[in-house]
Amino acid sequence: MAFGMRLHYAVAALAAAALALPGGAMALDKVKVAGSQRNFWDTTTFYYAEQAKGVFKEAGIDLEILWTQGGSDCQQSVVTGSMDICMHTGLLGAIGAWAKGAPIAIISATSTGAADLWWYTKADSPIRGIKDTNGKSVAFSRPGSSTNLLLNSIAAAAGASPNKVSTGGPSGTLVQVMSGQVDVGWSAGVFGADLMKEGKIRRVFSGNDAPGVATQTVRVNIAGTGFLNSKLDVAKRFMAAYRKATDWAYTDDKALQMYAEANKSTVDIARTVRDQMYPKASMATKPIGNIELSITEAIADKRISAPLKPEQVREMLRYVDLLNP
Repeated sequence: MAFGMRLHYAVAALAAAALALPGGAMALDKVKVAGSQRNFWDTTTFYYAEQAKGVFKEAGIDLEILWTQGGSDCQQSVVTGSMDICMHTGLLGAIGAWAKGAPIAIISATSTGAADLWWYTKADSPIRGIKDTNGKSVAFSRPGSSTNLLLNSIAAAAGASPNKVSTGGPSGTLVQVMSGQVDVGWSAGVFGADLMKEGKIRRVFSGNDAPGVATQTVRVNIAGTGFLNSKLDVAKRFMAAYRKATDWAYTDDKALQMYAEANKSTVDIARTVRDQMYPKASMATKPIGNIELSITEAIADKRISAPLKPEQVREMLRYVDLLNP
């Protein structure tokens, strides 16, 4: 065989090998991911892990990330097909969308319990708890989000009738609270912890005040069914990398440093917030905890009109086990 021909085959073989390598540049599968909120611990650790360790690239995945302003916006990006996966959206909204035939599937739990979500007022406010909010404006992020679900549950359990207001993310919410446009704001994790320590705001209730929520999955990852049907292997690699990212975030202080820097806080505060508000067990990808309660809440919130049959629940959650062995 002539030298030129041998060289041609050698180059072709090397190219084929590069395509076969999981982490090879030529082998990367693009996955378009919408994030429900940026710089929360649980919603952003996957991004920190990619920036610091390249865990998704190691799995042969190139992430294209779009940061949104809440679960509803995040979910809608998958419903319309503009994004493949929505990270950390409220389960209530996901149930409603699935039941209405939207082309989405729940692919994992992301947050069980809600110790990380908390509501606050300005320090001089007379509001001391949810029972003091009748007729007052109380914030949540977006319709169908976990903050929406939790606020509905907390208010109903207390018999309170607040004026529920969609305010987007914590930063915009804080501006509205401090300017007097909203009586009670919402936050998550470390955001606002410094202001609370300085006595400028006061915490009045948290997500775990909702009955049964400590064992309830409140946020999930969802994916478009078109993406799952055409790229199931990519979805499996994506979820494996996601679990690896979570493990890294609880063993490497680099994650805490990135979280603290993003929120203009300190590593000590970040560690306290992580350990108290985001225990690692709460970020397990399965099971979907207390799904019965979520279905009941979905009915009460008119997301679905009737209870789901057992076979419907199994179908709705079938990708959770398939992608999270």
